[in-house]
Amino acid sequence: MRKTMPATSPSDVNRRAKKGIRELLVREGALMVLTFAGGVVLARVLDPIDFGLFGITTFIVNVLALFGDCGLAPSLIQRKKALSDLDLRVGFTLQQVLVTSVVVLIWVAAPWLAGLYPEAPPELMWLIRVLAFSLYLTTWRSMSALQLERSLNYRRLAFVEVVEKLSYQVIVVGLAVLGFGVWSLIAGVLAQGVLGTGLVYRLAPWRVRLAFDRAIAREILAYGIPYQTHRIVGNMKNWLAPTLVAALIGPEAVGFLMWGGGNGRWPLRLLRNVMRVSFPHFSRLQDHRGEVERLLSKYQGYFLVLTGFWLALLAAAGHDLTAWIYTEKWLPAVPVLVLVAGQLSLIALAWSTKSALSALGHVRFNTKVTFVNAVLSLGIGTGLVFVVGFIGVPLGQIAAHLLTLPWLYRGLRRGAMRAILGPALWVAVPVVLALAAGLGVRMLPLPLAARALATAATVGLVYAAAVWLLGPGWLKDGLVRRARAVQRRLRAVPAPAAEPEAPMRPTPAAPPTPTDPPVSSGPVSTGEVPA
Repeated sequence: MRKTMPATSPSDVNRRAKKGIRELLVREGALMVLTFAGGVVLARVLDPIDFGLFGITTFIVNVLALFGDCGLAPSLIQRKKALSDLDLRVGFTLQQVLVTSVVVLIWVAAPWLAGLYPEAPPELMWLIRVLAFSLYLTTWRSMSALQLERSLNYRRLAFVEVVEKLSYQVIVVGLAVLGFGVWSLIAGVLAQGVLGTGLVYRLAPWRVRLAFDRAIAREILAYGIPYQTHRIVGNMKNWLAPTLVAALIGPEAVGFLMWGGGNGRWPLRLLRNVMRVSFPHFSRLQDHRGEVERLLSKYQGYFLVLTGFWLALLAAAGHDLTAWIYTEKWLPAVPVLVLVAGQLSLIALAWSTKSALSALGHVRFNTKVTFVNAVLSLGIGTGLVFVVGFIGVPLGQIAAHLLTLPWLYRGLRRGAMRAILGPALWVAVPVVLALAAGLGVRMLPLPLAARALATAATVGLVYAAAVWLLGPGWLKDGLVRRARAVQRRLRAVPAPAAEPEAPMRPTPAAPPTPTDPPVSSGPVSTGEVPA
């Protein structure tokens, strides 16, 4: 079996990372366009309580899965030396022991877990038990996927995810329209997991065998346990909605939080793919600390441009777009939508900084910061839930990020926040200008659809103009280079020969497909971004 060798040249690593980012972003952009219509269908067909039940189910299964995963795959991705077949077999064996223990625990404890939600219907117990089997699908693909990620070979993973997500959308929308309710979401998760696991193994096969070596297991767990502890702590701040909110207000409130959070985080679908590349990218450059910080500054500059636009768009046009596209039953979730959009910039900065710190080996420091962030988020959010209702959840998360982000940068070095983040603060000006212009258009006496579209278009045009006029030279040069590269590729495509005799066949329109699941069942990526 061919070993995955680490790259040693920074220029080679940067080149392959850029290629991986392009491939994943093109894939994700196409999926976002293709699946938007399906998201509208699901929002119109399903009720908030369906999304709430699905959120509670995935929360229970994923939280227990976190405690049953010792960060095995990220440990193998981050390792400097080449991987052997024995390394993969030992990692796989450890995974199977852990996931089997978790699945058995879920099945035995499901009645008691469902009983924690007295307002939920009795079917919650079986929702939990059935979804537990998706954990096996994640582990059976991880050894193949990590080899592709370790070598920054994202083209094959991008293909798998396209097939996987489209299959999910078709199954979920079809079953939801037929009246299967929340079970359509569960069926979609399992179906996409089976298909994706088979494809990943086919693209990066390895001989599945069990093995155990104490030295290898100790080496894997030495990095994996602190990494997984960090993930668990980071996810604690997301436990407020499916626990306190579900118990005090009910599953419908969880549905509003899920819908608002899911749609408010749409740009994270793009950022998550970039971050998937950043972890192995930084890991391969961990001996070049200055290069890591330089690249981190550029990553964060691009992130703030994207998240700034999203905040201005939803703050100005979010209410009208929601009422027009998703119907008025989702209007109670609009405040969550806007607050989550405002939180995205903080999330992107924290994600990318933690990714660099993890790659440099500072996992324990990440865990400390993340633990404090989680405690603050839970504490502040809990207090606010009693005062302002379910919107207290995103408010608490924003406050926690603002308080802990400076400390996180300090983990790189003294003055890192000013050096890395300072050059990107100009983005605040385009955000303010675009928001002011959008709110002005929203005051016009127009029909709902016309006002929503006019507001969104105004925000986009003003923001693009302000970014172009105020943005740094490297950003403009990068955009110009990408536009010229696309133009050259289009010119290089030969024109097809004319065949006047043959009748032209009409191209069938692609059927609309739904959006991604409100809560992911587990990414193909094994080098997950720190929470």
